Amino acid sequence: MGFINSVKGKILIGFILAIIVYVGFMGNAAEAQNLSHYGATVWLHVLAGIVWIGLLYYFNFVQVPGMAQALADTDGPGPAAIGKYIAPRALLWFRMAAATTLLLGLVLLGTTGSIGSAYMLAPGFQVIGLGAWMGTIMAFNVWFIIWPNQQKILGMKEASAEEIATAKKNAALASSINVILSIPMLLTMLAWHA
Repeated sequence: MGFINSVKGKILIGFILAIIVYVGFMGNAAEAQNLSHYGATVWLHVLAGIVWIGLLYYFNFVQVPGMAQALADTDGPGPAAIGKYIAPRALLWFRMAAATTLLLGLVLLGTTGSIGSAYMLAPGFQVIGLGAWMGTIMAFNVWFIIWPNQQKILGMKEASAEEIATAKKNAALASSINVILSIPMLLTMLAWHA
């Protein structure tokens, strides 16, 4: 029972079941073609995006308000456990999911020869181009604004009280922008893959 409850176990079993589903569709040529290389890349792109956006929403709707409430509760346990154990792990998954989603999106655009057309918002590529720009901005925010500031907030990098206060504002703003962009970005992803 321990294996199925472990992170590695859940991921491995999930992928094994996905392979079983794929093999099960091999008898139907049309459905098997939908699950081909391109389909697998789309699937992994969407899967990584779910992890990324799920964690983005977790941080914005659960963890940050919960930490603020924990800080305000003078009789409670405080936010130390979240900041020491949960946030660093969640931020690792967050960063890796952001990078994976962006890279697989670029692979998908590259396999169709449309990276330039998408980023230039050429006719016929405006929807996916807008999504690519939003995803790129969001990934930039994760790696170059949110992560460096979270390292200061969580005490992973030395910072003065003033630097931590500024880091909280910068991380919160970048994270809020990502939540706002995620809503239309997801729409563009679905519209392109439909």
